Amino acid sequence: MCPASCRCEGKIVYCESGIFQGIPENITTGCQGLSLRYNSLLVLLPYQFAHLNQLIWLYLDHNSITDINALAFHGVRRLKELILSSNKITYLHNNTFSAIPNLRNLDLSYNQLRSLQPGHFYGLRKLQNLHLRSNGLNQIIIRTFLECRSLEFLDLGYNRLRSLTRTTFLGLFKLKELHLEHNQFSRINFFIFPRLTNLQTLYLQWNRIRSMSQGVPWTWHKLQKLDLSGNEIQMLDPTVFQCMPNLQTLNLESNKLSSVPVKAVAAWASLTTISLAGNSWDCSPSICPLMGWLQNIRDSKDISMICSSPKSVQGERVVEVVKNQLTCVDVSNIFSTTSLVALTSTQMENITFYNDLTTDLGTESPFQRLTPLPGRPGEKHGKATESTNVSSTLTAISPGPPTPLIPQLHFEHMAFHKIVAGSVALFLSVALILLVIYVSWRRYPNTMRQLQQHSVNHKRRKKNSRQEQDLNSQLQEYYLSYHSNSETMDPLVNESRPCTCTISGSIECEV
Repeated sequence: MCPASCRCEGKIVYCESGIFQGIPENITTGCQGLSLRYNSLLVLLPYQFAHLNQLIWLYLDHNSITDINALAFHGVRRLKELILSSNKITYLHNNTFSAIPNLRNLDLSYNQLRSLQPGHFYGLRKLQNLHLRSNGLNQIIIRTFLECRSLEFLDLGYNRLRSLTRTTFLGLFKLKELHLEHNQFSRINFFIFPRLTNLQTLYLQWNRIRSMSQGVPWTWHKLQKLDLSGNEIQMLDPTVFQCMPNLQTLNLESNKLSSVPVKAVAAWASLTTISLAGNSWDCSPSICPLMGWLQNIRDSKDISMICSSPKSVQGERVVEVVKNQLTCVDVSNIFSTTSLVALTSTQMENITFYNDLTTDLGTESPFQRLTPLPGRPGEKHGKATESTNVSSTLTAISPGPPTPLIPQLHFEHMAFHKIVAGSVALFLSVALILLVIYVSWRRYPNTMRQLQQHSVNHKRRKKNSRQEQDLNSQLQEYYLSYHSNSETMDPLVNESRPCTCTISGSIECEV
């Protein structure tokens, strides 16, 4: 049987977008799927679905449910999927879902829950996906998820959580994906996740995180993706990433990073994708370890990395500043073991920084084998004294007079490509024009001759018009002279006789 205002497809009943305030009557007892979405349900009463003991999934989202009785789901033991999102649920009784132990997917997102209690999910040992997004949660009591031993996906995003305890996620041994984005965390100690040994993806973006720490070291062998974008992180703790040996994707966009410690960069050995845009990068030699590492990564999204300091390069791309201004020293291009070059103070600072980096990493810098360098930038050493000491040391080491080497600048491949492309385009344009002229001359010879004849005629007409203009300029006054008397007028009236007409300019004509 199919209730009125519903649509039935076999054992699936759709009673959606109606005015139902309760469960419709005459639903077949063999119903396996029931959708009551977009209705006006207010309360779920005890044993309300008991006559539908074959139900496998039940959709009750987008209603106005405010209260769920503790016995509401008794009698639907086979239920595997329950959707209660987008309602007005403010409170859950303990053991509300204990009568449906086969539940795999539970969606309580977009409700008004403020806290979670351990009894809320009692008995859900087969639950795999739990959605609690956008509830306004401000606390999670310890051992809340202890019964959810099979949980693989947990969404706690878009809530008001400020802190987590070490036992918050106790029992979630199989959890693979955890969402904690858009909460109110100010700091994160990754030691609160000690038993999430199978976690692969962790979302912490758009919180208020200023610092991260590891606490007691332990290793996340399976963590592959970590999203920390949209926070207020200023420094990275290398110990955090040293505990993530298989991390592949890291998002640090829109933070307040100015540099990355050398040990943190060294811990990113397994990274294949990283996002670093939207930070306050300091384009001094401290950026060199990061930029050197980015050159070897497969998918580095460093295109939008912008310099925030010093003022001379504010607003410019970090990659271009490092390349054009030689911020980072290339050992192979500046020094050789046989001949050395006198360095400027800026290059000396870069090399000193490089020595410090290699010391921190436990390796030896080639500069340290060549000559003792002055202290770090900021120590009280005059520039003149530094250059004098370095020059004297280099002179003592080299067998002959020092041969200055010009540092080899990195060839700008992009500029070379532009020159080649422009040359090819110019050559093709000229060749195309010549080809058009040649084809026209071979295929339409008459047309070419007509064009030449037209050009010659045009020149002749232009020359004749110029001569006429010269002649008219000379003939400025015209007049006619004649003698008027009676003897002369009579013959002109009676018979024709020759008459002489004189025009100024010594031109005569006879009429």
